[in-house]
Amino acid sequence: MTDSTTNTKLDRPAHLVATKSLRDILADLRKAEAWLLMAAFAAFLASAFFVVKYFVGGDMIPANWTGEQWANALLGLGITAVITAAQAFLYASGYKGSAAIAATIVVVFFGLFSEVSQSMEREDATVRHRSENSPVFQAALGSITTLTSTAAQISPEQKALADARAQLHYWQNLRSQKQANAAKVKASFATIERNIARYQQQSLSFEQQTQWQGSNHANLLGGAIAQAKALEYDEDKHYAMIRLIKGLFGVAGIWASFLFSVIIIGTFEYAFHFVGAYVADHKRALLLLGRDTRGELIHPENPALIAAQENGIPKDYGNALRETYLNWVTPERVPVSNGTAETRAQPSTPVEVPVAAPATAEERPEPMPSNVPDLTRERFFRLIYTEVRTRIINGTIKPTVRPVTDAVTEVIRHHTQTLGLQPSLIGKPERQRIAEKILEKLAQEAVLEPNHEQGIGKPKYRLANRWANRPPTDIPAAAHLAQ
Repeated sequence: MTDSTTNTKLDRPAHLVATKSLRDILADLRKAEAWLLMAAFAAFLASAFFVVKYFVGGDMIPANWTGEQWANALLGLGITAVITAAQAFLYASGYKGSAAIAATIVVVFFGLFSEVSQSMEREDATVRHRSENSPVFQAALGSITTLTSTAAQISPEQKALADARAQLHYWQNLRSQKQANAAKVKASFATIERNIARYQQQSLSFEQQTQWQGSNHANLLGGAIAQAKALEYDEDKHYAMIRLIKGLFGVAGIWASFLFSVIIIGTFEYAFHFVGAYVADHKRALLLLGRDTRGELIHPENPALIAAQENGIPKDYGNALRETYLNWVTPERVPVSNGTAETRAQPSTPVEVPVAAPATAEERPEPMPSNVPDLTRERFFRLIYTEVRTRIINGTIKPTVRPVTDAVTEVIRHHTQTLGLQPSLIGKPERQRIAEKILEKLAQEAVLEPNHEQGIGKPKYRLANRWANRPPTDIPAAAHLAQ
């Protein structure tokens, strides 16, 4: 018996079948499906926030939306729901190949783009909120308010300037009157000129002070506005990790925020894909066991099989041909009943079963050419396991190592011609190991259960209660199983 070419890539469904019981596989599948649904819902929300915000124009207050904005919001939700559902189905399908890789790239790109964008928008809003609520920003707004209110008031310098100009205008008019009619004006020209010079000096001084004060006020107001504008979005209000990335790589705050979002969303997308692949592997493991996602046996829907299932024992498809095949291959095979042998119906043409002569280790014969293509150890074990399982369920043999080893030997001898094997190539220790493995697998499938009364002279396993007192089931055809 020759093994097939070694496959270095782990077959996860086969590994699950070999390491987990049916109950464990079903329990893990249920948990994985719940987590897959949660991951899909989280991905939908993360993408929907960004897509809807973009479609409605940035206003995320539904109470203020117009009819057009509501229509665009529903459109964004529909698009996001379809893409997220396709992403979840693709991950859980277990599809392989170039088409599946291309589809995965498309849905993953949409997920990364929308979710990273939403994460950056959320972080940007957080920085803006922190900046606008900082004490320094509030103080800058207060100074702007104070300077604006001060500008609307009349300063003492401006009042003094106005008085000086008024007095200057008065003495200039008085001089004009003195020049026109000196008798009407009592003040002398010297007094008038002296007052005009004094008020001109005061007006010039107050005017310079007023200009300097206005320039200083404008500078203070401009500086306060510039400070408030800078503090409205303070880069120091980023998360500590984003500031670390910014300083570590020497990039701008927007790039640090992008890297931060990619790390979070990239990890989530990988976990989303892993959970979907976990679900797909467990579904395939159930198919390898001939079970559906509920753990029920998979059978074609016909009246005979439905009736068998209702009676409690599922009937394997094609098992009706096995007994005929065994009678044709081994016409001397007879069942023992009440201490007497009853010969079954002989086929019209007897077939001789070749029996190999004993061979030494140095002169072991080569195996006969196999009529079954690509026969591996796993398929050969499945052939033996299926027949032994049926015999144990029917009560033909007891679930102990010695009777099962004898049954394995009988199956190997009866199917030598079909499988192209020499019985001498499989020694008794190996047949015993096969029998022990069959018993362990039957215990994993709950066909057998541990015998709590085991001890000296008592078996380790016994037939499970749900299989006891059942009508016998047919033995599957060996040729069908081998192929």
